[in-house]
Amino acid sequence: MIPKTLKLLLLIIPQISGIIFDQGLCQETCQQQNANFDCKNQIQYTFTIAFNSPFDNVPQVFLVLDLLSVDVKTDFRMWIDNITKQNFNLFVVCLTGWASCVRIKWYAIDDQRFQIVNAFNTIDLTQTKFQHKNKNVNTEFALISLISHNFDEINFKLQIDEITSDDVTVSLTKVPADFSQQVQVGFQIILGPKEAFQKFFFIDSTEDYIKLIEEVQNAWFLSLFTGMGYPYTDAVRLDKQYWYQEASTYQYSLKTWYSAFTPCSHSHGYLCHIISTKFYSLNLIHFQVIQKSQLLSATQISIQFLDNNQVLDTVGEYYVTLDKGLEKVTIDITIVCPQGKIIESDFKKCYDCSLQQLYKSNYQCSNTLKELVYKTYYVKQTPAYSELLINIQENFYEMKQILYNQKIEEALMFSINLQDI
Repeated sequence: MIPKTLKLLLLIIPQISGIIFDQGLCQETCQQQNANFDCKNQIQYTFTIAFNSPFDNVPQVFLVLDLLSVDVKTDFRMWIDNITKQNFNLFVVCLTGWASCVRIKWYAIDDQRFQIVNAFNTIDLTQTKFQHKNKNVNTEFALISLISHNFDEINFKLQIDEITSDDVTVSLTKVPADFSQQVQVGFQIILGPKEAFQKFFFIDSTEDYIKLIEEVQNAWFLSLFTGMGYPYTDAVRLDKQYWYQEASTYQYSLKTWYSAFTPCSHSHGYLCHIISTKFYSLNLIHFQVIQKSQLLSATQISIQFLDNNQVLDTVGEYYVTLDKGLEKVTIDITIVCPQGKIIESDFKKCYDCSLQQLYKSNYQCSNTLKELVYKTYYVKQTPAYSELLINIQENFYEMKQILYNQKIEEALMFSINLQDI
């Protein structure tokens, strides 16, 4: 019999929530494991890949080629779609040639501090900008994972030229530079916080590659192709293997079989899936309300950003970005106070404050109170872009800050209501 005290404890244990990260190996795209896979003649294959457990939110997914056995002059294409909390679809087709195996590792992460940019089956890439959503990704480092290509008589390499708060620029170099046939590459770009990328090496290999790797906790070891060289043989055959040498060290190798080694560009290192980087909303460190007995404003409301001289004073929804280098933010909010109205306002002091989170106030409009000016002074906890959403309606005004953390959050900064007495 279970004691009563233990019964009570069992009742109050919370339900386990969904996972935040996951990984797996897809071998259904190899004939050795799946006799029905025979990639040729433009036959499209669709595989539904299930996560090991459901996510709370739809995750981002990226792929890594783990083994290649593809004939030269093969236009091999692969992409993913229909990502849900439970699974995603993988599509594979060979428009020309033949592929007997394309073993794939997949990774899924429910964390908005990372951004996965898809560039599946891109034709004749030279240099292209790809948009991303999170302005605060690391602009010094990102990864490319090559997942498809039409294997032909060309050496090519993908590289990241620039990362900004809005986009990432990728270029493709090829040898010979005047290669006239159409080039198809499919790849994904992995963006994230600086701390997420650990111990990455970039290698151009012309022969078997072997290296001892020191393990990093709470991280995925990734080995990513970024380029290929035509081997002048019958096929591209590259295989990645991993095995433990001792408790915290294992050996990684990139080798071929039967054929000459295919020259290739690749990188390897660790992508941390548990990170400490956190983005906070602006901290309100000075707050003052000035009551005016004379009406000076020409509009019902004026929200003025004094540091960049931007003014919002008409009904609508606005998106305002404050530069990363702007450490202090001064905002004046002027509101006409019509007689017969009460102005109720809530100004949040900071993100995750433990006590006294709000400056709350009520003001009754009258002949001696015709205008209110809220003078606010904010600072940032850490250097970052601040993305603000401002909603101005006839009797309601609100400002929120968009935060890309594990989830996308909209942190309320202030709300002001005009109500009838």
